[in-house]
Amino acid sequence: MNRMFDVMMTDLLHVVRELGKDGGQINASVYDSAQVLRLAPCIIDPEPGIRWLLNQQGSDGGWGVTHLPKTRDMSTLAAILAIHTFERYGYFQDAVDAGIHFLHEQSSQWHGELPDDIPVGAELILPRLLCDAAEAGLPISKEPYESLIKLGQRRCHMLAQLPDTAKIATTAAHSWESWGDNPFPIPLDQAGSVGHNPSATAAWLRATIHVDGIDTVRHTAQDYLAQAAYASNEGIAGIVPTVWPINRFEQSFGLYALFISGLMDHPIVQEIVQPQLDDLAQAVTAQGLSMSDHFIPDGDDTAVAVAVLRGSRYPIDPSVIRQFNVGDHFCTWSYELQPSISVTAHAAHALNLCGETPLESLRYLVDRQALDGRWSGDKWHGSWIYATSQVMIALIGTPYEYVLMHAVEGLLQHQRLDGGWGTAESNTEETAYSTIALRLLLRAELLNDRGRLALERAERWLIESYRPFSMHGCPLWMGKESYYPPRVARAFELAALSLAMGDQAQAMQAREKAA
Repeated sequence: MNRMFDVMMTDLLHVVRELGKDGGQINASVYDSAQVLRLAPCIIDPEPGIRWLLNQQGSDGGWGVTHLPKTRDMSTLAAILAIHTFERYGYFQDAVDAGIHFLHEQSSQWHGELPDDIPVGAELILPRLLCDAAEAGLPISKEPYESLIKLGQRRCHMLAQLPDTAKIATTAAHSWESWGDNPFPIPLDQAGSVGHNPSATAAWLRATIHVDGIDTVRHTAQDYLAQAAYASNEGIAGIVPTVWPINRFEQSFGLYALFISGLMDHPIVQEIVQPQLDDLAQAVTAQGLSMSDHFIPDGDDTAVAVAVLRGSRYPIDPSVIRQFNVGDHFCTWSYELQPSISVTAHAAHALNLCGETPLESLRYLVDRQALDGRWSGDKWHGSWIYATSQVMIALIGTPYEYVLMHAVEGLLQHQRLDGGWGTAESNTEETAYSTIALRLLLRAELLNDRGRLALERAERWLIESYRPFSMHGCPLWMGKESYYPPRVARAFELAALSLAMGDQAQAMQAREKAA
């Protein structure tokens, strides 16, 4: 066990060193790759990318992960349009027909009232894709998406009230491909992108293809797409992630995993963590923290960063979080249409660490606990296990601790036979969220015997499943489609493993001393 623990800690140190490096790592996106291939073919040979898209199609005809169905319509529709566009490479009619059939079956999920956990920009993007499909002569009905279309109209009305210069300074720039028609004023940010998004950037390049005198700016956007493709590790031009750069998100959430697990002061980790903490501290401004230094600050990255820094004894003013307070909850950005459970949980946790008790927000969280004890429907993460674990952590040490045992029961009811947890099947990321939360309850003397046994089983599964220096997982985080940030997920996994292995190592040492 000692040898395995040493390997795991070396693995952890490597991940911590890499947090935020080169803009962050993130897997390739079907939606954004399809849009880049379709909208910017003049700068990219699309054939390898189209082949990649075809390889991502599921056996049911759709694209995207099956356990997060709301994320699949945009990916599937964008992929169909991209494949349909390039007849010269062979018109893959069977793939298009299968995708259209999938959408016919899939689209019924959009009937009725919209939930909070719809993909980013879906209310703008899906209506635009449906119009593009109609222009292409593809038989895809708009009727199932009426609620989403109405929400998009409301968002467009809000955008219409803003001057062009203000529009490109909002988070709507991230979905510029769905509403942007005038490429001026030039919407490129300091990362060289439009809204930190490859699709939006490709759409702007297409809109300026016949514009003279802006070659330097166009080259900047093209360089951005190349760098974003590099971050996806696919090695294919045009195959890009759904958002990039994400260095501050990667840094703050990676450190948050270590902080909540009590690893910040670990003698092996401390020397590596300190430069990351110093760097994060200088990145937090009076407006908060963003996913990078060149995007709009948001409530989630800000709350997590404040929790990490305040818990690490940095003198940071909690008022930076309060500006994201909206009544009884916290928002990610101003004027958002759907709230987030995890953002409110992170803000409440951070304020609690600052010596405040945000009772209204804690009540907001408690009121949204399901009858079976879980929390679900978060807009930034597709796993109810993530949402539940983050709320549990936020409620420890508050007047609402009494709901935590009900939450434990919710977790235990869904623990798999092998001891792990997972939305689709047991996986190390979701199991790590559960075990960290249960460990914190154990420390707070809030975990009963059933919970202890469940924790032991889960940690055994984590240890048995550990593969050193291997970062492979499923897309659970939510953007325009679900995505996988390997360093963030790995930080949570290794933090959970360190707790499990450290406990076993201590038990072994105790037995050796007793002998």
